[in-house]
Amino acid sequence: MKDIYKLLYTLTYFISLVPMKIYDILHGTEFSKIEKTGDKDGRFEYYPSPIFSFVLLKRYINLFLQGGKGHAILDIGCGKGYMLNFFRRYTFDKISGLEYDKKLCIKAKKNLKKLHSNIKIYNIDAIDFPAYKYYDVFYMYNPFDEHIMELCIEKILESLKENPRKITVIYCNPLYENVLIKKGFKVKKVFYYKTKVFELYGD
Repeated sequence: MKDIYKLLYTLTYFISLVPMKIYDILHGTEFSKIEKTGDKDGRFEYYPSPIFSFVLLKRYINLFLQGGKGHAILDIGCGKGYMLNFFRRYTFDKISGLEYDKKLCIKAKKNLKKLHSNIKIYNIDAIDFPAYKYYDVFYMYNPFDEHIMELCIEKILESLKENPRKITVIYCNPLYENVLIKKGFKVKKVFYYKTKVFELYGD
């Protein structure tokens, strides 16, 4: 049964790339192409986020994040910037991306420039990023392994000392959700296609 589910997941994922490819053709962007860069010390290769959870994700942003108003979102492992383009449709006070791979970072900036967006993208390791305190919403599509995930979450939690706030993590394909649970996060929502929303209230 698990093998069938895995096969269906894989098939529907590649089907989800079709409308993204059409978007690329129409806008001159390059979001849909998978980059087989290989594992870089626990940092995974680029796959664009699947679109099938977007309907519920849109609803969540509108209902629970006031359409983005009053919130700052950071895409950790933003790849070519596809989700940054998605988030800019809302009223987030601040939208930024982190990308470890320099080539992906350059491609993300090119993609967003073609869409006339000046969203800031940092070419930096997630465990070295010094400004988590300026964000309260984080998006991840399984960007790295369990060890790096733990270090990244610890850095986010450390930022609560300087800026106490509610933290929201939108985690697509949450292979290491155990790290978040262990750190005190609670599951708020579960979407189709392996997307979960976690929350933690800072002191």
